[in-house]
Amino acid sequence: MYERLFIVITTALLFLAAFQLLLRLQLRRAQNAATEINSIQLKADTVHVVYFWSEHCSQCKSAQKPILDRLLKKTEGEKVALIVLRVEDNDELAKSWGIRTLPTTYVLDRQGKVSHINNGLVSETRLLQQLDCL
Repeated sequence: MYERLFIVITTALLFLAAFQLLLRLQLRRAQNAATEINSIQLKADTVHVVYFWSEHCSQCKSAQKPILDRLLKKTEGEKVALIVLRVEDNDELAKSWGIRTLPTTYVLDRQGKVSHINNGLVSETRLLQQLDCL
């Protein structure tokens, strides 16, 4: 009985460690790519939300994009900018950022460093919390 419990707990801990490692690697790749996009589109002293989407992603069009539009209306007057990148048009950039799922949303602080990564659909409340931290 204890042997099975030990195996289950050990497996769960290994899975959690692997997941954390993947998130750290994605953060590192995104941070390196953020410096690449920094010279192109980032504005000084502005928080950026970088949003990767695809034409083939129904959540991207029907759920995530309206959430981001409402978020920008709520943060109007604050220095928050949205960068929308369609994966089909920016394939190399998406690879350099380590995109694994769609939609994927990154929150960059005022210095252009990645502070939050959201793989998959992210709620408006969660994005507001992430922006409030900055």
